Amino acid sequence: MAGLIDRMVAAVSPAAGARRMVARQTMERVAAISAAMPVSPGGKISGPGGYVGGQNTRATRKLKAKARGANQDMAKLQTLTARSAYAAMNYPLATALVERRVTFTVGTGMMAIPQIDGKRLGLDQDEAALLTATIMRDYDRYMASTDPDVERVATGYEQQAIILRGKLVRGDVLGLRCMPKLTEQPGRAHRMAWKLIEGDRILSPDNHTDGEPLGGKGPVVVHGVELDGYGAATAYHVLAKAPTSAMSSRQANDTVRIPAWGDQTGLPSALLVMGKDRPEQARGIPMLAPVIDLLVTISSLTEAEAWAAAMSSMIAIVYTSPDAAELPQADYGNGEIVQAEAMPETLGTAQSEYNLDVGTVLELDQDSKVDAGPLGRPNPNYEPFFKALAQQLGAATGTPVEVVLLAFQSSYTASKAAIECYYTEIAPERESLGSKWCDPHYRAWLFEQVAKGRYPQINGFFDDPLRRELWSDVRHRGDGKISLNPQQEMKAFEVAEAHGWLTGSEIAALLFGGDYDSNVKTRIGEHERWVAGGLPVPGAKGGGAAPASDHAAPGEGDDNGEQTDGQ
Repeated sequence: MAGLIDRMVAAVSPAAGARRMVARQTMERVAAISAAMPVSPGGKISGPGGYVGGQNTRATRKLKAKARGANQDMAKLQTLTARSAYAAMNYPLATALVERRVTFTVGTGMMAIPQIDGKRLGLDQDEAALLTATIMRDYDRYMASTDPDVERVATGYEQQAIILRGKLVRGDVLGLRCMPKLTEQPGRAHRMAWKLIEGDRILSPDNHTDGEPLGGKGPVVVHGVELDGYGAATAYHVLAKAPTSAMSSRQANDTVRIPAWGDQTGLPSALLVMGKDRPEQARGIPMLAPVIDLLVTISSLTEAEAWAAAMSSMIAIVYTSPDAAELPQADYGNGEIVQAEAMPETLGTAQSEYNLDVGTVLELDQDSKVDAGPLGRPNPNYEPFFKALAQQLGAATGTPVEVVLLAFQSSYTASKAAIECYYTEIAPERESLGSKWCDPHYRAWLFEQVAKGRYPQINGFFDDPLRRELWSDVRHRGDGKISLNPQQEMKAFEVAEAHGWLTGSEIAALLFGGDYDSNVKTRIGEHERWVAGGLPVPGAKGGGAAPASDHAAPGEGDDNGEQTDGQ
């Protein structure tokens, strides 16, 4: 219904009045429809649903899928872990997937770079820089020794690789903080050490049902992890002895309860290094878990192809002769067989073997026959099929097939893309290892050093938790990225730094995992000694700078920087 203003507008401009009437009618219809709609999406929900994956079709009928919690899906955790470990030990592709991740993530070791905020801690710039360099040097010496390993075998940097390998293969690794006396282990300079426990030994006490309160009234224990009311780990139950193949013979009190935190120091007594993918997840899942079935298939295929190729090269000559002996009769093994009269008869112990070897000559009598059949080796379809399966493995684990096989046989652009994509997987892996293992490891070591009075400049460490956090602030850097074309990539970093897109510290960390500030100070000293020695300065006028070349750098032969295949 037209209002007063509508009629006034229509009197002045009939066209404008008509538009207002149409708009008013449209708004009234929308309001009426909205009023008829329910406020909330209530009502009974039934029917097959819109997603085909939720319906019983010929393809989905075989899927044994049920909605379960994260810990319920790990009901067969021991079996899953054992199979993953077996695959990593015996299947080459599984070994490659694990070792590539360890090598690219840890490499020679993730180095600690203390982040001392001198302004907030009452130090001037020079004092903060000197203390940072001192702590960094001392911790590096500690990590390069075997002191971090209570077993006195691995260095601290090697422990990082062991931790990550255990996490990838078995899902998680438990580190126990130990303080052996210096008199117990001669040659030890630091008491702070760690005992590494594989995830196989983390088990709930005997006769305990995972997910239930311990003893009916105690805290909830899931797969050996004791949880508080929020689901945070408060303790770990560890087998006193390493597990054996006969884990069905569990015994009462065969596990030891280890608290997660120290009562007095506030430091972790035990660190469970794992990846968490789902809410309420108490234990880690091996990286190979989704691809174990595929790994078995690939291993069977490879073994069959290898044996077929070997057999095709073994039979050399087969001929018949009237004087040759007959083929020996086949022996079907030892034991009893039952004849028609139900009388047992024991077979002989001697067995016949038919062995093939390179250059074998078989002599048979005229009535014997050997049918080897065409083996068709080498199989031209094996390699492309193998690579197709390897690509599936790479896609599931975030590892490009070029990296898995260490075969960069495509163009420069494709190879660089594979490396760059893999580093997107490595970056979060480093951050995870740094925050869950390297950072607490460093803070526990620094706690011991301050307690011994090693760094008198550090004040308020034990009095104020906030100051302790500031003093203990640290970041960890690993090895630099692989460079397929160093000259071209260095130029790109130079442009990025000039425009402020990257800092010198970020570039030094990305390229070589180094510390920019330390590099600058070292370079100043090197330059001063260079000039003092009367050596020509590269790039300076008359300093013997190399002449610029008009030739394109490798990888710059065309507009997109590609090279020919195989280069």
